[in-house]
Amino acid sequence: MFNLIKARAGLALTLPVLLAACLGGNGETNNASNNPTVVTPNENPGTPLTCTGSTSNRKQAYFGDLHIHTKLSFDAYFFNSINGPRQAYRYAQGDPQFLPSGDDPDTPARRIQIDRPLDFAAVTEHAEQLGTFSNLCEAQGRVPAGTNPACDVFGGFIRDNVSVFITGNVPLYLQLVTSAGSRIPSSSTWQQIQAITNEEYTPCKFTTLHGYEFSSNKGGQVLHRNVIFRDANVPANVVSSVPPVPTDDNTNDEWMLFDALQSECVAKGNCDVVTIPHSMNQSDGRFVRARDPATGLPPARDNAPLTKADANLRHAMDRVLEIIQHKGASECLLGFNQGLQGEEGSGCGFEEWKTLCRGLQDDPAECKTVCKGKASDPLFCQVNNNQGAGRSIHASSVCTSSAIGGSSPSDCTAPLDYARNVIAEGQALKKTAGINPYEYGFIGSSDTHNGIAGYTEKAQFARNPGHGGVLDDEPDEALGRWDCRPQPLPTDPITGFKPPANTNNPSDPANCRDRHFNPVASNFTPGGLAGVWARENTREEIFAALKRRETFATSGSRMRIRTLASSKPFPGNICDLLAAGQSPVDEGRVDGVNMGGNLVIDGKGPYIVAYALQDPGGAEPGTPLQKLEIIKTWADGQGERRQQLFTLLENRNAPQPAPNCATEQRGPEQMCAVFHDKNFDPKAGAAYYARALENNTCRWSTRICVAKGVQCNLLDPANGKFPEQSGLAGYEGCCAISGNPGSFTGEFRMITQQERAWSSPIWVEAKP
Repeated sequence: MFNLIKARAGLALTLPVLLAACLGGNGETNNASNNPTVVTPNENPGTPLTCTGSTSNRKQAYFGDLHIHTKLSFDAYFFNSINGPRQAYRYAQGDPQFLPSGDDPDTPARRIQIDRPLDFAAVTEHAEQLGTFSNLCEAQGRVPAGTNPACDVFGGFIRDNVSVFITGNVPLYLQLVTSAGSRIPSSSTWQQIQAITNEEYTPCKFTTLHGYEFSSNKGGQVLHRNVIFRDANVPANVVSSVPPVPTDDNTNDEWMLFDALQSECVAKGNCDVVTIPHSMNQSDGRFVRARDPATGLPPARDNAPLTKADANLRHAMDRVLEIIQHKGASECLLGFNQGLQGEEGSGCGFEEWKTLCRGLQDDPAECKTVCKGKASDPLFCQVNNNQGAGRSIHASSVCTSSAIGGSSPSDCTAPLDYARNVIAEGQALKKTAGINPYEYGFIGSSDTHNGIAGYTEKAQFARNPGHGGVLDDEPDEALGRWDCRPQPLPTDPITGFKPPANTNNPSDPANCRDRHFNPVASNFTPGGLAGVWARENTREEIFAALKRRETFATSGSRMRIRTLASSKPFPGNICDLLAAGQSPVDEGRVDGVNMGGNLVIDGKGPYIVAYALQDPGGAEPGTPLQKLEIIKTWADGQGERRQQLFTLLENRNAPQPAPNCATEQRGPEQMCAVFHDKNFDPKAGAAYYARALENNTCRWSTRICVAKGVQCNLLDPANGKFPEQSGLAGYEGCCAISGNPGSFTGEFRMITQQERAWSSPIWVEAKP
């Protein structure tokens, strides 16, 4: 039985705006014939409905994962050579699969099964070296994985140096290897993936979508996009970002991809495609390039100012972006809330991969509100306080230059690496370019490299952690460990090959160069899920939802979130309608738009209804909702980005997790409110998206530590490690460790967080 928030006792509501919990607007009936023109992407994919029970004016929420790697991706092969595309799709449908363990990526050792099947999925192997190492090492399937000694050596080297792939700082000798691999034909592997994708498609039950990942990493700047096709009409081969001769010049990488998809797919007439940027938080200021003050335009193709034609091209291809995945959230970053009116609250600081909160005097002021020097601080606050001279890959600084070939300083971060600023930047750019190239809907996905689609449920992930095969399955890999700085060995002057460095003994502080606590995989997340509102579960309908941006993202749970916008008040029972699965916009009774749409109004502030429903739960019970918010972005008259957060509903009496991570399931199952923007500026326009937060629960890493019963007072004061006889060796990452050799102590890291869902934005402009 579902309860709306107004039916719950003991709730404190904040009402800074016109608000209704199942009482939308003022009861007026919305007369569509009196409203200005509404502009929204094409709702009809051009095909009739085929599933029993489907109706043309009612949509359902479907959950999927559009970012899945298997053994056919060159990096995943050396982490886990067990699961291919077939296993990934079967896992997504609920079948058990297996993972490797220890140091052997080729032997099944761990049985794993999703708690609830997904509705749709796409295997998105890296286009670069597609299937190369799987085919070479296994002789096109004629020999088992792990039997080629050359591959075993090379695989070990890849695993030992995986951080260079995570950060994108791939050295020249590895670029040469991967460039050579890219020249091996990949079309047969692409055909193989297509065949499996078609065979696993069951319309109305489980939808598979054809796709791959374009993975430009030049200069350490991550410019990755997943490429998703409407149906089985796809180009003959994938588009790779690796040129014949290695280079750090990524000036035209996205334009190369867009041009190829335009000519090899869209122009054919029977092919359609969307591109989905992800990992913007690792692009070092390159994902969206800053505007040149002289032209008001960003540099684009050939480093020339962005043209209207290319702005249209990017807008047509980039329909949604991945706001959360295994490598963190890309919504917003503490320290980058420029133009914020009012307090941001708890939203930023969630699963930050890079962070400006380094524990230094010049940290942004926002850091002090989150990073308080406690063991309960978010993990990104703690991984930078390494013992010794170590510096975490997560501690970042602001990019002073995002030049092609590498930003300055290297591995930096910039405001336009984060979705909220990008949405506002697009609104500013439209005033100069005439079109907004950054009208992005939101999705989440996993970025699993284990071929386990949608493995994002936190309790399950804590029991069997990792999306990287043998890289993050052990406690000291998942949670962090003491490391020494390797003693560098000379690079071969002829080949450029840099051999693995000599290592010291991390258990002996006196014999450990630059001893530090390495967070390893602890900053990773289980990833997120992609949600769409569609009329039925078929390729045509799922793709149409992506195309029109009627999408949402979750941080891994199966919350549902939905927004609608209109120039007139919504019917008084709008919340009841949404709770019943009805939408007056879809039914044509209200002249408005769904999330992802564009609304043109008469200059008066829009009405936006936000609705969220908690995850009903699977193997674990779902968590009630704690807060419902609206985030508004716009560009002022000087083209400066602006943003404002409105708390629509809040349960201030939400329970907190107990020391054993048990959480009382108390709070609203649904939240619904109507927001009327009385301060809407018709000259500026605005974009609005909703965010729903669950009650506070333990982070996955905390769950591991609680389940193990870690006692930080058992750490050896001599080296800050657990003695073997304690049974806790490898679980040092459960403790915030302080002190020096001989006086190390630890405090249990009771890290909690609020899982969340994001709706796609709605863009509102005044009628000319």
